Amino acid sequence: MNILYETNSLGYLGWIIDLPGAYIRGKTLADARLKISQEIKDYDAWLEIQTNENKSYVETIKQCDLHVEDADSNVIFDIELEDFKDINDFSYWCNKAVISGRKAEELYNKCRHKEIIDPKMVRKTFYGDVYSTINGQFKHIVDVQNYYLCQIHEEIDVRMELAISRVKFVEQLKTKYAEEGNKLYHYDEEDWTIRKIIRRIIWHDRIHSKAIERMEKRLEETNLSTNSTR
Repeated sequence: MNILYETNSLGYLGWIIDLPGAYIRGKTLADARLKISQEIKDYDAWLEIQTNENKSYVETIKQCDLHVEDADSNVIFDIELEDFKDINDFSYWCNKAVISGRKAEELYNKCRHKEIIDPKMVRKTFYGDVYSTINGQFKHIVDVQNYYLCQIHEEIDVRMELAISRVKFVEQLKTKYAEEGNKLYHYDEEDWTIRKIIRRIIWHDRIHSKAIERMEKRLEETNLSTNSTR
């Protein structure tokens, strides 16, 4: 498997290139490497696939000045500059983007503490205030669809359930792909293609869904602890 790490020496963000949207993070390279096997299992469960893990890794390290410790990234892979193998390959990954959106919404709907501020999440980062409620995290998952589409000059109405808007999101990608193929766009000092957008939307769903899971667990534990002392 091919893994590319972005690092600013304060943290490492590793991309498993063979699995679009699969990632590992760590303060050190060693920390990130320890997470590879579990990440592949989590990725498979999320997208409802089965990957035969090849524990022979080809690693590339890319130095950058981004806020990698807060999951800032701008890399585009060589394979993302190439076209999909065929229309079936393209459709396969479009379907995985839809599944990813559905999984994020299912997770959100199960949460009981959507409007409560998680004190651990109250901090600032390179993009401003961290989303400190589950509602904020989920709204960001929904809204970011248009951020990605804007990179290729498209937009959708996201004022609806994520599972529905994700279908619209993918329909826009399909229309664009039929017109232009996997065309390269350059916007705000970053390169984009449809292949990169599919990787990033799956990754974005997953990284914020993991945050939602952690927040719900902490808030539930706080709620139980508070109730037990009454």
